[in-house]
Amino acid sequence: MHLTDEQQLIVAHRGGHAKVSAVAGSGKTTTMVARVRHLLEQGVAARQLLVLMFNRSARDGFAAALDDALRPTGLPAPEVRTFHSLGLRLVESFTRQRFLPARQLVTGDYQLKKLAKSALRRLIDQEGGSEEWLSAENLEGLLTFIDLVKADTRPADKLFSSLQLAERFAYFNEAYDIFEEERQAAGIRCYADLIHEPVMAMLADPRLADWAANHVDHIIVDEYQDINEVQQQLLKIIAGQRARVMVVGDVDQCIYEWRGARPEYITSRFALDFPQPATYTLSYTFRFGHRLSLAANHLIDNNRLRDRKLCLSFPGTRDTTLSCLPEKEPHPVPAILAELAAAGRPVAVLVRLFAMSVPVELALLEARIPYRLVGHEQVFACPEIKALTGYLQLCLGSLGEAGPAAAADLIEAMLTHPHLGVKREKISELAAAVARRPERAAELIAGAAGHDAPPYVQKRFARTAETWQEIARLPSSARAGQILEAVISKTELFDFYHNISSSLSTAENRIKTCQAFVAFAKRLNLPVRPFLEKIGELRRQAGNLNGDDSLLITSIHRAKGLEWPVVIIAGLADGSFPLIMDEMTFDNLEDERRLFYVAMTRAKEKVFFLHPQDSRLNKMKKAGHCRYPRPMAGEDFPASRFLYEANIELCSRLGEAIGQGEAYSGKTITARDIEVANRYLNAINSPLKPVERPGKPARPQADKNTILTIDELAEGLLVSHPVFGNGVVTAVPDRHRGLAQVLFDLHGEKTLKVDIAKLQPR
Repeated sequence: MHLTDEQQLIVAHRGGHAKVSAVAGSGKTTTMVARVRHLLEQGVAARQLLVLMFNRSARDGFAAALDDALRPTGLPAPEVRTFHSLGLRLVESFTRQRFLPARQLVTGDYQLKKLAKSALRRLIDQEGGSEEWLSAENLEGLLTFIDLVKADTRPADKLFSSLQLAERFAYFNEAYDIFEEERQAAGIRCYADLIHEPVMAMLADPRLADWAANHVDHIIVDEYQDINEVQQQLLKIIAGQRARVMVVGDVDQCIYEWRGARPEYITSRFALDFPQPATYTLSYTFRFGHRLSLAANHLIDNNRLRDRKLCLSFPGTRDTTLSCLPEKEPHPVPAILAELAAAGRPVAVLVRLFAMSVPVELALLEARIPYRLVGHEQVFACPEIKALTGYLQLCLGSLGEAGPAAAADLIEAMLTHPHLGVKREKISELAAAVARRPERAAELIAGAAGHDAPPYVQKRFARTAETWQEIARLPSSARAGQILEAVISKTELFDFYHNISSSLSTAENRIKTCQAFVAFAKRLNLPVRPFLEKIGELRRQAGNLNGDDSLLITSIHRAKGLEWPVVIIAGLADGSFPLIMDEMTFDNLEDERRLFYVAMTRAKEKVFFLHPQDSRLNKMKKAGHCRYPRPMAGEDFPASRFLYEANIELCSRLGEAIGQGEAYSGKTITARDIEVANRYLNAINSPLKPVERPGKPARPQADKNTILTIDELAEGLLVSHPVFGNGVVTAVPDRHRGLAQVLFDLHGEKTLKVDIAKLQPR
């Protein structure tokens, strides 16, 4: 196999521990396979070598590649394991030695949900908790918390404090204790316990740790950026003082924080637990071309928690084009697909939240384009949209027309959005009763609480009945979009989502799903009945369209480790991506930026960025400016700040120029922000001239106070104003009248008459 110089250095590494920082698409598997083969050929016994992966599919893929590489040599393959299979082996050993109790392994999600529900039910009965704790959102939140506890070595209450969750979720601590009590009483072991139980046992008993340590000479760990605390402790114990550990990963792709992964493990923690490691870099990607490498570098350079590597396209890697398109009506995705149809290339639509897929799905259904959605319910199966559809039927008086079963399904969604706060069985019974007699819906709801229910429950039922009456009286001749907005207001639906969701992303996903459905209704601009008829038509169509493997819609988290010829990243509105929290920290923003980096680096040939219309973005792109402008009062920059940071226009121009090579070498490219671009040119030893800032050649220092004339201004020129301070020229719309537009760091964009403004260069 042909290896780059960087790969050969890693393969031939001698001595102690090593850390390999690898960019997206850099041939990690090829390098690690070559490393294993090299060690075996150097006389290391296969039994003295252990390769660790994070999931079974990665393990199987690596094992197959290793078998292919070793077949001509006749050398035996070493163990290739996942962390969980290694944990299982320890559990079995410790069980035989009676250090851990024998338990049945349970991996089904439904079994864990059943156990978590049982723990919550017991806690509600003991503490008088809310039935809303049993909602799907809160149940999912509890299961995530349980997984986080078992990804760590700290007690549940300590971890809860560090996560800074809202106080209303303090019951997670007690629920966890009950969950564990019932799990152990039932004699079962969850998937997360396979690592957590043996690690906690070894930390508590050094004899066990000594027994497990020092059995191999070499350990190689893939995707190290995904490691969590309990896995780090396992690796440290298994290595002991004997094993030389090599880890391979990319801090810029650390996106599983909700599983306990953090960038610090690869940036600093590894060197603390495995001292004085050699450091290597796989800086060349074989996946995408210079334009995308440049854009990815511009974006991720804004993060602090990272190494300072550049992602470089390997010579000869095919070009990758970058396109920014406004996500307006008609939706751009069908047109993109029509343009690509002749090529027949697989396409992935990636989203930060699945709510962002709703406009895409509706557009595809209208255009009769088949697709496959992975990781979420199809648009009309979303409980939020089912509930809103039910409220429209309530307004029209057609709630029971689809038949009792279909009506009960919609009504149950309505009674849980917002939730009545009672047991699911009671809601199902009430939904069935209303489906049989929809004309008596409000009366049935008001009477369903029962005289023995607590006053707050009776009040909630009465308020819900009153709201249903108000919705039923809304004019069905009105536009469906208006009715939906009234429904959301009257039910206080968005407040409900914020109050019950265990995470901001869950709440925002639900809210934005509703908003996308309302926007669709407003675009169609139909009264309620025709709108519902249109929805019925699209729902039937969705059932008839077979999923097409060539068009996939999924989340960015699910896309990690994968690649497609064409990637469409939808819903790039600031506030949605990055998902802006009330108290946004640098760490939160860096988490979101890494997620964007992963999304864009899945592409091989084309990337389409879909964003709200934003005239400022176009100006900044043309100027080669990669800083997100700080909005002033009354200003709105709706496109994602990450599109600003990626400096896409400069990256497209420079990437094209690099591809032309010597043919472009005599020309000059200008841009406002040039540091990353010139680092890239230097790293690839490009013959191109460095990128320069626009404007006339730099003046001698003595001329810095010279007042600029209109003829000296150009987009991207850095200037200073005596009152507004530092800024950048974004446009020169009228040289005849001497007008220029300048974006100031602290005062926003202003149109100035240049002969009065007294602008100076800086």
